[in-house]
Amino acid sequence: MDGSIVLRPFTPEEYHAFFRRYVPDPVTDAAPFTYNREQIDRSYRYNYGGFQENYAHFGIFLDDSPVGSLQLKRMDFEKGSVEVGIILRDDSVKNRGIGTEAVRQAMLLARDHYRLDRMLGDTMGRNARMIRVFEKLGFTLVERVSGGFELSDGSRQDRLVYAKSLTEA
Repeated sequence: MDGSIVLRPFTPEEYHAFFRRYVPDPVTDAAPFTYNREQIDRSYRYNYGGFQENYAHFGIFLDDSPVGSLQLKRMDFEKGSVEVGIILRDDSVKNRGIGTEAVRQAMLLARDHYRLDRMLGDTMGRNARMIRVFEKLGFTLVERVSGGFELSDGSRQDRLVYAKSLTEA
């Protein structure tokens, strides 16, 4: 990977810049995405307005350019667990180690800042890129839910749930 990867909150302008260029991955979502300023404004307010107190939302920046979005979701401070979710802007930033580095940084952030000790992530069975990220970072497959994801075309994919102890991150 060339360049440096940083996780930090989006500014409103950066959030819009990211979604103006966002192209959904057809492996995970065949539905087209059309940028809509009002919709993205609402999304930004939702993600950064405190509506989800157990969530933290970050931009993924490559040399100060927004290339992805990452969430620490459903943080459970009693159980010490958190889920991770990630999307990358388009194919130009995939298969370059950016997602792996972003999730690695999220693991450290969850452990060191939020004091959580277990990260969960899920993906569909056909998402080889996300499976590879989880495997590279030492996550273990803990559950397979047959047909657990319904796609926009009505087809179903298995839901794979991965887990990683953050005490060894």
